[in-house]
Amino acid sequence: MTASLVVVAAITAGCGGSAGQSSSKPANGEERTAASAGALFTRPEPAAFARHMDDKGAVLIDVHVPYEGELPHTDAFVPFDHVVGASQLPKNKNTEILLYCRTGRMSEIAANALHAAGYARLAHLEGGMRAWEASGHQLLHNPTHATAGTAEHPM
Repeated sequence: MTASLVVVAAITAGCGGSAGQSSSKPANGEERTAASAGALFTRPEPAAFARHMDDKGAVLIDVHVPYEGELPHTDAFVPFDHVVGASQLPKNKNTEILLYCRTGRMSEIAANALHAAGYARLAHLEGGMRAWEASGHQLLHNPTHATAGTAEHPM
């Protein structure tokens, strides 16, 4: 009976997570990582993400399409499905890359793609710009950043 409980627990745990990520939040609710030491990327909540934005050398990338606003000090705007190979990416694959979008779905896709391309230090904003705003942080709107590459998209 114990073996069957372990199997049921393993199956249940795997159903709620996303792409290599744990589905549980830590007690502080700020950052989620995969349960294993080989986490693909972190999923910081807005407060922790804001602290990561202060990290020297970190690159902040908005991957949402179409343009719907941005976090302060965004370094680049790259559509989530064109992020691999984008000229805005750092050459050093150990550079910290912070990704965000409107809800977190596109940034998670981009983080998985960048991990597969060999980038090692990735984080995507849990809950996206919606969670950012809901937590009291400022969201900027600059129409000049809605370039041809991010203004129109089939999504």
